[in-house]
Amino acid sequence: MNINEIMSLNVKTCEAQSSLDDVARLMWEHDCGAIPVVDDDNKPIGIVTDRDIAMAAMLKHKPLWSLTPEEFIYSQKLSCCEQNDSLQNCLDKMRSDGVRRIMVTNADGTLAGIVSIGDIVAFTGNSNMNSTSPSHSVNMGPVVEMLKEVSAHHSQLEKPMTAVKPN
Repeated sequence: MNINEIMSLNVKTCEAQSSLDDVARLMWEHDCGAIPVVDDDNKPIGIVTDRDIAMAAMLKHKPLWSLTPEEFIYSQKLSCCEQNDSLQNCLDKMRSDGVRRIMVTNADGTLAGIVSIGDIVAFTGNSNMNSTSPSHSVNMGPVVEMLKEVSAHHSQLEKPMTAVKPN
C-alpha cells in the first residue's frame, strides 16, 4: 500500500511570515492540529502544530499575532515522504524522526498532502482485513510499534524551559 492511498489531500498551508494567530485560526476552521509551512514554490520548509503555538506564546510572552513560524521552524528536522512511498516506509520515517504527522511530497518536492497517526489508524480500522490483495491489508504490528515510540513521554527536555515573568 502506498501512502498516497491514505494521505489527506486538502491541506491548508501557511508561509514562514504568517502570524501564529492566522495559523491557529486555520487549525480551528479546518479541524486540524498541524499546518505545513511552505515556500513560494509550495515546497515544505516546516510544520506548525497546536503545541508549537502554545509553547511559542508561553516562552515568548507575546500575543500570537506578533509571532511567526519563522521563529522556530528552521530549527526543526523536516520530516517528509514521497506520495509513492509504501506505508511501511512512511511508518519507519515517522518512527525514526519521532513525529506524529509527516508531510507528503510529489517527485518535484512540492507538497502533495499530509499523513497523521490518526489517518493511519482510521484507515487501518476501515480497511478490509479479509482482502486477499496485499495493497489493502495492513500489518498492525508496525503501526502499533510506531505509535508506542512516537507517543512515549519525554523524560527530560534537552534544554530546560524557563519562563521569564512579563514586566
